[in-house]
Amino acid sequence: MGAIKSRLLSPSWTKSDVVKISQGEIQGRRYTFAKGNVDAFLGIPFAEPPINELRFQKPVPAKGWDDVRQCTQFGPRCPHDELLIEKLHRNVEKNEDCLRLNVFAPEWSAESSGQTDGFAVLVFVHGGGFAVHSAAHYGDYGICDALCCKDVVVVTIQYRLGFFGFSAGEGIASNIGLWDQTLALQWVKDNVHSFGGNPNNITVFGQSAGGACTDLLMLSPHSRDLFQKAIPMAGTALCSFSLNDEEHVAKVCLKAAIKKGYNPEPVENNENGNKEPVYSTPFEFLRTLPAATLQVGIFGTGNYEVNRNGKIDLTPVFDKDFFPKPVEELRKEAPKKIIMTGVTEHEGLLFVGMRPAKLDVHAEVDKLLDRELIHHNVKDIETVKEKLMTLYTKGVDSNNKKEVTKAIVKIVSDIFINNGNWLFADKMTKLGHTVYQYCFEYCNPNDFGLIGFMLPYKKATHGTEMPYIFKKSLITTFIPSAEDEKVVETMTTFFTNFAKYGNPNGNDPTPELQLWKPLSPDNTLKYLSINLDKVRMCENLNDGRSYEWQKLVDLETNIDNADEASPTASIQGKL
Repeated sequence: MGAIKSRLLSPSWTKSDVVKISQGEIQGRRYTFAKGNVDAFLGIPFAEPPINELRFQKPVPAKGWDDVRQCTQFGPRCPHDELLIEKLHRNVEKNEDCLRLNVFAPEWSAESSGQTDGFAVLVFVHGGGFAVHSAAHYGDYGICDALCCKDVVVVTIQYRLGFFGFSAGEGIASNIGLWDQTLALQWVKDNVHSFGGNPNNITVFGQSAGGACTDLLMLSPHSRDLFQKAIPMAGTALCSFSLNDEEHVAKVCLKAAIKKGYNPEPVENNENGNKEPVYSTPFEFLRTLPAATLQVGIFGTGNYEVNRNGKIDLTPVFDKDFFPKPVEELRKEAPKKIIMTGVTEHEGLLFVGMRPAKLDVHAEVDKLLDRELIHHNVKDIETVKEKLMTLYTKGVDSNNKKEVTKAIVKIVSDIFINNGNWLFADKMTKLGHTVYQYCFEYCNPNDFGLIGFMLPYKKATHGTEMPYIFKKSLITTFIPSAEDEKVVETMTTFFTNFAKYGNPNGNDPTPELQLWKPLSPDNTLKYLSINLDKVRMCENLNDGRSYEWQKLVDLETNIDNADEASPTASIQGKL
């Protein structure tokens, strides 16, 4: 067990100085680097344990303590089914008392780095399909080394997952996971000055479901004023996995409760002879169950389901509370932020590898297109499908396994990630936000661990960029090569420059040093290509496929101005 835990926590450390926060005093770990000391405060509670009557309710701010609290170990993660890779490589305790965050801060003064109001702050929202993972999986030492040594404070937060965080129905709050994230952001704003951070220079970033959450946090009036900049990576609220109808999620929860023993039918009450339900709501019943019976996974195992359209069931919903207006109205009125967003070159490769598709490109494309076009309320599905087919099958030899696989990867990439991510960049640019767009293309084929054996080929795919930000991998032990270290330097420089200055290029106004150009309303397909030796601006992200998708969807759903140079209609339909 010790060997397993040692992969989570890192090289030798001493105790940090004691820091006073709103709840009391804390003490963490201190790591020493060439530049100086960086402190890591792990497992700080920002909310009361969400157990018993607080299960399925909005978070309550954490109470204080009298003694110095030792924050030298990660807090538990929200209960979820372990992925195979977690069983093999790491072990994080799971417990409903999971509403913890971690703060990583340079010991040296912000003034010494030219930040007179305190260090810029990066707050990370982890991904995992709203169902799995934790902040602890992203480590501590690598964050201190790769990010904090570039003069920023980093905070990684946890939130409730699966049924605990994204249920809906009578008698409970919806979007609990988003309320958790909002309370964590409020804690950061109230306390980050104690770690040398600037509460008025906060950037929220997240990947996959964490990217979708980052986008949603930009929209809700409950959260949008708690930070200034955002980095949604390979996931936004416009990706088809990110939002569901509240009624649909409520039905999923009711079905799960019945499966676990809930009886919605009235039964005779022995005290008064009347017939009434034993429990007034499914959630009154679900509160009585052990946490382990409610934990979910992400690939259709255990308590978890994937619906017939291939979408995740337990997700954020439009609830008229966290989102008091339709999401697209909130997007239009949201305060302007500076944004950095992007994808990897082959986002869908991971999904194809995890669930190998039958190598009949026409059949697979046909099936996926049907699902997606129905989701977007397209009227003439066959006509649109025929036009879209040419994007993926033109020139593909159906007898060539490699060509067929690459075509399938393209459509999976576009449907699940690329279309929503590009549409987000397009919309936000047109609404007046400053947007920097990238495509991460670097791949070290040795960095895939066991998952590498499942992939049809090895290229940058969903999650590939993360070790080059955190110096820690979710799927294997990350031992960076010299080439990897160069990419780590590139990525962390872009991220910390963006956090500090609102510009990934840095604060030097010299035009030739401004390599990365922001998008303009008349060109939202340009992007920064990030590779080992070639970091350069390029045109036509993903060969313009997402633009072609949206143009056709707009035309077939009668969206106004569908023939403009760049479409702006919501790919999320009624949401």
